Amino acid sequence: MDRGRSMISLGELCQGILEIPSPWASLSIADIVADSRKVSPGALFVAIRGFQKDGLEFAREAVRAGAVAIVAERDPGDLGAPVFLTKNPRKTLALLSHRFFGAPTETMMMIGITGTNGKTTVSYVIESILKTAGFNTGLVGTLCYRWDSKEKDAQRTTPESVDLHRLFKEMADAGVCAIVMEVSSHALALERVTGIRFQAGVFTNLTRDHLDFHGDIETYGATKAKLFSMLKPQGVGVVNADDPWAFLFQVPPDARRVTYGGKNGQADYRITSVSMEGGLTHIELFHKNQKYQFLTPLWGEFNISNVIAAAVTCIELGIDLESIREGILNMKRVPGRMEVLSSQRGYRVVIDYAHTPDALANVLQAVRGLTQNQVWVVFGCGGERDQGKRPLMGEIASQLADRVVLTSDNPRGENPKVILEQILQGITDRNRVLVIEDRKEAIRFALDQAKPGDTILLAGKGHETYQEIAGQRIPFSEREIVERYFAEKGES
Repeated sequence: MDRGRSMISLGELCQGILEIPSPWASLSIADIVADSRKVSPGALFVAIRGFQKDGLEFAREAVRAGAVAIVAERDPGDLGAPVFLTKNPRKTLALLSHRFFGAPTETMMMIGITGTNGKTTVSYVIESILKTAGFNTGLVGTLCYRWDSKEKDAQRTTPESVDLHRLFKEMADAGVCAIVMEVSSHALALERVTGIRFQAGVFTNLTRDHLDFHGDIETYGATKAKLFSMLKPQGVGVVNADDPWAFLFQVPPDARRVTYGGKNGQADYRITSVSMEGGLTHIELFHKNQKYQFLTPLWGEFNISNVIAAAVTCIELGIDLESIREGILNMKRVPGRMEVLSSQRGYRVVIDYAHTPDALANVLQAVRGLTQNQVWVVFGCGGERDQGKRPLMGEIASQLADRVVLTSDNPRGENPKVILEQILQGITDRNRVLVIEDRKEAIRFALDQAKPGDTILLAGKGHETYQEIAGQRIPFSEREIVERYFAEKGES
C-alpha cells in the first residue's frame, strides 16, 4: 500500500498543529491511521471518538501493532508509547493527514458540492464536463471513488480525513489534476475536510434530512455553509437562488459568489426556457446579456437545476463552452438516479434514491409529467434516522401518487412495523395504500398489478445493492429484481 511518503519526523509532521516536546520531535513516522486494525510498525495512531466506540479504547492494541505515538483527547495512562493531547482529535487528524500525504490538493482544482439532494448528479455532470475538456479528473462521492480506469466502492459519501487524503495522494500519483467531490454535512461537522481549500463550492438545496444528527434544520444548514468558508482566494461559491436557505451560503472577502435559478428573477444565471426535444431536455440560460443553450438526457425540474449548477460552476471556472455543452449532453447515466426500465407490457419502472420528503415530491412530480395512466410508488424509510420525516413522506406519497405500496427500506436495528406505522400517520386516505413489509414482495406486487401507461417509482434505495436489517447487510438490488421479473414474464 502506498503510505504517502517514506518517512517524516513527528516534529515536522506536527509543526504548527500539535506541540511535541523535543525528546520526541525526531521520532520517525511511517504512516498515520485512526483505525487500530490498520496500524503498521512506525504509525502514528490518532484516537477519535466515534458514534459507538472511542478510539482511545484501542490505543493499547495500536501500540502492540507497532504504533510509535498516540494522539488523543485525554491521557489513557501508560501505553508504552508517548501520548500527545489535543482538544479536537478529528481536526488534528485532518490537518496531520493533509501534511503527511504531501498536501496534494494544494495543486489540484478542487470542486466541492453540498446540499441535501442533487450532489451526486451535479458531481457526475461536472466530472463529464472536465473530462471532455481534457482534465484528468477524480470523483469522490456517494456511489464510488474513481479516477483514470480505477474505481473503488464508496463506504460513505465523504471518507474519514485520513482515508480521504490517502485517496487524494493516490489520485495525484496517477496524474489527476481536478477532483469533484460531494461534501456531506457529516463530513463538515466531523472535520473530515478540514484543511482542504476549494476552487469552487456548490450549494444545491436544503431540505429536511439528518436531523437525528444535527438537531434542527438551522444547524444543518449552517453546517453545510461551512464549505464556502473553505474557498481558495479568487474561488467561487455557486448558490441555488431558488432555495430559501441560499442566504446562509456566503463567501470570504477574497472569493466571489454567483447564483443560479429559474424562479428567482434576481439570480445571476437565470433559466429562461425548458423544453423537450427528441427525448432530450433543452435548457436556455441567460447571464449578462449572453444566452447559453444546453441539451441533456436528464429530465425533471430538479435535474434541470442540477445540470445548471454544474454548467455555471464550469463557466465560472473558465472551462470552454463547447466542452460544457458536450459534457452535459454525453454524460453517463447516474446509477439509481431516475433510472428507467421499460416493460414490453407498456409500463415503466423508475428507480431513484429519493429518501427525503423534498426528493420524493420532486421525483413523483417529474414522473407524473411522463405518465399516461397511474403513478405507483413503492417506498419506506430508513431505521435509526430522522423519524420526523416519516409521516411527511407518507403524506407526500398519498398526495402525489395514485397507488402507494409501503415497505421496508433499511430498517437497521428498528422494528420495520414501527417505521411503517409512523409513515402511515401522515396518510389520511388509506384506501389507495397497501403495506407489504418485504421489499421484494412489494416490488413484485406492483409489477404484477401495473397496467400499460403506468409508472412504478421505486424510491429510497437507488444505487444501493443491499438492505440493512437487524445489523446485517443483505444483498438486494432493485434493478436485478425488476430485470429478473421482466425475464420471467417475457417483458424484457
